[in-house]
Amino acid sequence: MARQGESVVLTLRVPPILDRRIEVVARRKRPTKSAVLRQALQNAFGEAPKVDPGVEARRQSLLVSGRASERDVLQFTQKTLDDKGWR
Repeated sequence: MARQGESVVLTLRVPPILDRRIEVVARRKRPTKSAVLRQALQNAFGEAPKVDPGVEARRQSLLVSGRASERDVLQFTQKTLDDKGWR
């Protein structure tokens, strides 16, 4: 059994259409396709993903840092906003 912080490499074959869907989600919300699939598996097994606030802040910073203007940043954040679970 892997200890916390360790990971195991899995090989997974998916149809091209599913691969494209994973890529779209990865581009919008996550840094990698692996992160998208990890979260999907955790959700499927009823496990809440453990999010390090520092890592999440860095991820969000990187997502907006390449935008040309503040307006572009606002449009991007409104387009990709995930407010599920917030009141």
